[in-house]
Amino acid sequence: MSATVWFDSIRGRIAEIVESAVIPEPCVYLIRDLHGRVRIAAPAHLEDQGEALAQLGRLAQALEAALAAHSCPAESAVMFVREERLTTLRGESRQIAPGVFWADRLLTGQDWWSVGGALPGATKRYTLYSVKGGVGRSTTAAVLAWHLAHKGEKVLVVDLDLESPGLSSAILHPSAQPQFGVTDWFVEDLVGQGEGVLDRMLASPAWREDFEGDVTVVPAHGSAPGEYLAKLGRAYMGGGGLWNERLRRLLSGLEDRCAPTVVLVESRSGLHDIAAATVMDIDAQVLLFGVDSASSWADYGLLFRHWQAEGLATKIRERLSMVSALTPPDRSMRYLEGFRQRSWDLFQHLYDSQTASGQPAPFSFDVHDTVAPHQPMPVYWNQGFEAGTSLRRISETAVLLAYTHFLDQFDQTVHETTDSA
Repeated sequence: MSATVWFDSIRGRIAEIVESAVIPEPCVYLIRDLHGRVRIAAPAHLEDQGEALAQLGRLAQALEAALAAHSCPAESAVMFVREERLTTLRGESRQIAPGVFWADRLLTGQDWWSVGGALPGATKRYTLYSVKGGVGRSTTAAVLAWHLAHKGEKVLVVDLDLESPGLSSAILHPSAQPQFGVTDWFVEDLVGQGEGVLDRMLASPAWREDFEGDVTVVPAHGSAPGEYLAKLGRAYMGGGGLWNERLRRLLSGLEDRCAPTVVLVESRSGLHDIAAATVMDIDAQVLLFGVDSASSWADYGLLFRHWQAEGLATKIRERLSMVSALTPPDRSMRYLEGFRQRSWDLFQHLYDSQTASGQPAPFSFDVHDTVAPHQPMPVYWNQGFEAGTSLRRISETAVLLAYTHFLDQFDQTVHETTDSA
């Protein structure tokens, strides 16, 4: 009886196999299916070539011997795929050796594997994200919109926390709620009616009239949510394209109508695909909200180690900025010292430890560097957070007091940096 092979050892065993295997030209794909079993996909024209068939057979036998239950039987492990399907696989895969590509079939988590390119236009985008909920992202989105409009920016705020919507109700009076919201666009877009929803999902808070700038809010749902759960169950479908592609199309449509200079996206929390799209795919600077707890750092560690292992550190690290949420004001100095140290420890997964002679200086920071991504921007705990205060008149609430240091650091190290870039 063969030894048990666990899921986490699959990639290492495959690396050993392909290092010495003879791969038929031009390439093969190793595909791990939804059950965790690995099969081989090869170009269809190899099916009639004897030497290529022999090479594929030896590779299949090696995989079966090395992966045990996580392999397919060698006699059925090879699929011959037409060129048009290989082109699709190529977009989903990563090269792991000369002529060998790896593709993972996932129900969730697919969007954490690559960093999307730039979107057209000069709009600055910020995603407000956390691995856990309840850390003040909605309040921060409202305060940031207020602050940026005060500085003359045209701000678009999009609520993509569809499972826990609340941003628009905190900012907008019920009479100002638009007819539709984000969920309506996603379900109507499935049947080709998304364009007709866009103009009916925009609203503005009363306080935007006080500023030179402007604020437009796109809620998760409209004034009459209707069958919200039925719509939510369809909102993440990929009809008409992958979900992240549909999200980019939604944002482009909204930006065409509103012409914002800044877009604030409140993301869903956690490691779900929907959160991944807002972090990885919309060309946004990402504000990472956290509290100084073991579970928060452990959860962020899962994500940072993934980025490191998949070679994404250089693409993602300059997009990130850490936020110390719900910072206790009565012991803030000691709290922030601990937070900063653990944030710096976390970012070691993305910073460079050393560089080769003659190469550019490594991307790294001292733990006390004030412009480093790990440097926490503090949002202080305030009674208003606990009370669920309305933000329809932000200047009349005590919430702004909690954001003085955060807004200063945001302007100096995040927003101004993005401007100059």
